[in-house]
Amino acid sequence: MIPINKPNINLYILTGMGLSLNRFKILSIVLLVCSLSIVSTVSTVPAQLPDEGSDRYEYLGIRHDTRPQVCLFEPNPTHVDWDYWLEVEYESKRAVLDWQLEMTEFLPEGDWSMYTHSTVPYIEHWNKTPDDYRHCTIFLTFEAFNEDPESNALGLTGIDFSKSSHKFTYIVVYLHALEHTNIVLNFDDAKKDPITGLTKFEINLERQQLPLQTVYNIVLHEMGHGLGLGHYESLSPNGYKRSTMTPSLQPFSDQVFDIKIADKFMLGYLYGTDGYQKPQPIWISDHCLFDHGIKVIGCY
Repeated sequence: MIPINKPNINLYILTGMGLSLNRFKILSIVLLVCSLSIVSTVSTVPAQLPDEGSDRYEYLGIRHDTRPQVCLFEPNPTHVDWDYWLEVEYESKRAVLDWQLEMTEFLPEGDWSMYTHSTVPYIEHWNKTPDDYRHCTIFLTFEAFNEDPESNALGLTGIDFSKSSHKFTYIVVYLHALEHTNIVLNFDDAKKDPITGLTKFEINLERQQLPLQTVYNIVLHEMGHGLGLGHYESLSPNGYKRSTMTPSLQPFSDQVFDIKIADKFMLGYLYGTDGYQKPQPIWISDHCLFDHGIKVIGCY
């Protein structure tokens, strides 16, 4: 069973990336380390499970006023292989396009197009801030590693809607992670502590490049946050298959995320049948309840 945890909406200061940010809200998709448990970012907000017999799909309380402007930012080339980055860039643009295509098919009368700008080279943005790219409303950035020792997040989405002149969401995708495999201990290589008498082993775990399908999964998920969708929470063992906004992911598996009917309904309900153009619905609901990810029970 996939454990459920409420989206972690905390204040952070992100450092070590090209664009620097002040404090803003964060959501994360966490690394699933085994089939029964997850390692989650620390949160003081208690988990809120869906009502018994239904799945809960949350909104973030924000939406874009105009057509989203997506800007990709090249990661530090010192830490990311160039050929790998080119494939990552392609998969990322494919994930952005899939949101557009799926919503256009679902609600063809609306305008669901997003403008994806040319990728900004690292040398041009390493010392810049979001204020230097005021045309961007969704920042899609990439880091080689998650440097937070207490976090196994594979992706983060920040929200800054504090200024009416520049409202934006800010995505960070991490491109390497530890691959959890069975460890075989060789006693011939063990060292015995002369004081305690305990046998010690040196185990070096190197972070591996994420498979391209995993990168696509993460970008697809974080783009959902970037557009205003929260997490899909379910008590069902297979509930994680009902939405691309499930809060956990097995990074080195063959898991494939795709945009489900619940995701399309939620985005359509958030922006209206006209898509990203005005007029938009007056209210933004807190969450909706689903039956098996297909039937909408209600939005509240």
